Amino acid sequence: MADDKRNTPRESNSGEPVFDDIDWEQLVSRLREGGVLPTSEQSAHADTRPVPEADAEDTEPEAPDPVTDAPTQEITGLTESIPPYEPSDQEHRHGPLPPPEELDIPGQEQPEPKQHRRRAKVRSLGVTFLVAVLYVVCVLSIAFLAATFGWRWANDLLALNKDELTASVTIDAGDSIDEVAAKLEDAGLIDYPYLFEIYAAFTNKAEKISSGTYELTTDMDYSALLNNISTSSTTRETVTVTIPEGYTVAEIFQLLEDQGACTVEALEYSALNDEFNYTFLADLEQDDPYWMEGYLFPDTYEFYKDGDAKVALSKMLYNYSQKFDSDMKERAERLGYTQHEIMVIASIIEKETDGEDQKDIASVIYNRLQSTGETLGKLQMDSTIQYILEERKEQLTEEDLAIDSPYNTYLYEGLPAGTICNPGMEAIEAALYPNNTTYYYFILGDDDTTHFFATYEEFNNYRNGITTDTSDSEITDDDFYVEDEDLGE
Repeated sequence: MADDKRNTPRESNSGEPVFDDIDWEQLVSRLREGGVLPTSEQSAHADTRPVPEADAEDTEPEAPDPVTDAPTQEITGLTESIPPYEPSDQEHRHGPLPPPEELDIPGQEQPEPKQHRRRAKVRSLGVTFLVAVLYVVCVLSIAFLAATFGWRWANDLLALNKDELTASVTIDAGDSIDEVAAKLEDAGLIDYPYLFEIYAAFTNKAEKISSGTYELTTDMDYSALLNNISTSSTTRETVTVTIPEGYTVAEIFQLLEDQGACTVEALEYSALNDEFNYTFLADLEQDDPYWMEGYLFPDTYEFYKDGDAKVALSKMLYNYSQKFDSDMKERAERLGYTQHEIMVIASIIEKETDGEDQKDIASVIYNRLQSTGETLGKLQMDSTIQYILEERKEQLTEEDLAIDSPYNTYLYEGLPAGTICNPGMEAIEAALYPNNTTYYYFILGDDDTTHFFATYEEFNNYRNGITTDTSDSEITDDDFYVEDEDLGE
């Protein structure tokens, strides 16, 4: 009965149950099972932790714990474990003991009051709402910016909604893609050069850009712009250049620069460094920018504006290769001269002619080359002296005639060291098919007509004002030419 009394509550005057005697050991066991109090092992582990030292004056004696420090009754005579707790009739009437977590036990951390939890929850909801609002604002801002700039980029990429504009853009050799994009932007053709660069790199069209001057419009999208500044462009600006007969390489280079085809510097560099695989150039030394003298055929050409120098040179060389055909090569062989020697003779004819006397001048050259009698094998052509002068003179001096140069035909016999200009077709044909004459001398008269003479005496008399008509002079030496029957027409 002692056990029942100890566990049975009684009612107070207020009607609340009062426990006169509680089995504290059983209660502590239940609290440990519920996780409210630490187990014996946890307590042992907790006791090993160092306790911070406190000042003597700050240390107060701890209040005894009513649970852990409560005196326990000594139970004797029990050989079995305590039976499970059974609530009494009075407990059934007044309700069971509250759960361990609701017991107000001294020393135990109490849960936060409900009103405090509600305030924290409200604050949490406010922060969440603010974050959500900021997120929505950021998403909408990014979407707006993407839509705005995306539309602008699309317009620029696809050439939409642009004012009509036509511009001439010059792409120089060696320009990088960013320099090309900057030129297109400066011309008003694109608005976003960095986008153009990305597109050109992505489509692999940057490598196909070619130097030149192009006529472009704002109707062209990025793809069209890149196609039209490439080597296959159909909108590339061109210039038409007519190269007169008798121009030297230096004069041709300057003319091409003046007409906007390409620069002298680019032409000289290409002539000196690029390869030109033509058989007629095989025996020539590529030792200066003018080494292809005689083979830049005079004609009317269409060049790309600010185009490639090698392309321009190749176009003129190719034209010559087509003009000097196989029949001409055979004719040169029959005369006993190489193709290059024929071109040297033709270049002298071109520089000496008045436009109508090429074949007679050709006969004088051949007469002097093949006879050592009248002129001792020297051509004595003023044009060869003019070629080595820095500037052309109206009248040569004795000092000019004494210049020691392989081009000086007053000092050295035979042909000069090379061609002295780029002759036209009439001069080349005259070199291949000269007239049959006995002329050794000629001079341009005051009447702008070239007069020819068989002897120095006739020539000198004409210069001194004594007129001598020698236009009908005939060949008197049948063996004068190597192949006499091939020279006359």
